[in-house]
Amino acid sequence: MTVDLIDDFISYIRSVRALSENTVKSYSTDLEEWRRYMRDRDLEPLGFTREDAALYAEYMEDEFAERSVLRKLTALRTFYNYLERRNLVSSDPFEEISMRQKARRLPSVLTEDEVKELLSVERHTFQDERDHMLFLFIYNTGCRISEALSINVSDIEFGKRRILIKGKGGKERFVFFSPEPAEEMKSYLEKRSEYLSSLGQSDQEAFLIGDKGGRLPFSSAHIIFDKYKAILGWQKEFTPHTLRHSFATHLMDRGADIRLVQELLGHESISTTQIYTHVSRAKLRRVYEETHPHAKE
Repeated sequence: MTVDLIDDFISYIRSVRALSENTVKSYSTDLEEWRRYMRDRDLEPLGFTREDAALYAEYMEDEFAERSVLRKLTALRTFYNYLERRNLVSSDPFEEISMRQKARRLPSVLTEDEVKELLSVERHTFQDERDHMLFLFIYNTGCRISEALSINVSDIEFGKRRILIKGKGGKERFVFFSPEPAEEMKSYLEKRSEYLSSLGQSDQEAFLIGDKGGRLPFSSAHIIFDKYKAILGWQKEFTPHTLRHSFATHLMDRGADIRLVQELLGHESISTTQIYTHVSRAKLRRVYEETHPHAKE
């Protein structure tokens, strides 16, 4: 269904609307990227919701330059306009995604003290333990939220403290974790087994599970981040991307090579990773302005 609709749309803009070949090629590439994203998550364009659109927009912002994101959103909105005229959908799930180009802003980043505060929140239930592990895992590996939620217990190699991740476009890479998180992960797995047993389940592969024992869904993960933002009384943005950005920025602050960070994040282009050099430079400037006697003159 997905391929047929996209192919029909590409034929339409080429033969009926007579758009330039460059535009047709661009739309085709952008929609193919979206098609792969949907295939990996068992989604279809006719059932794509506004929540799905918001998550995809967030995914694009993490993967592509802003100009590319704006172009991809244009392709998607044109595609859904086509589906609306054919009475295949009643609305465009991307209609509330902002199309206004704005100055590129630095990503929201937690300080190391804020990370400690987040990971020190008291835990009383299994859900608290699961939420803690979600935060600990993303911050210690730099995984995308989609990658973290797709990990199975069997993917974790405790002996080598690494996990094989299948990232964007099916590309694989290893992410790593240090000894202390490894012990917390083992403790979490014991509590996870007990919780699954209480639900009468034992064959769940997912590392991060939801309240009913299945794989933790995207929507629940974002609700968890909003919940803890309120608990901690933070005004700054706090999303899965915030923890991923914090992972990369703290590595750069401590002298990690940018190409190493690029590999750990799974970025195809070094230009995508270079945003973290700007974050670190911003920190350097702030320290200078707060401490150097001439900076305040």
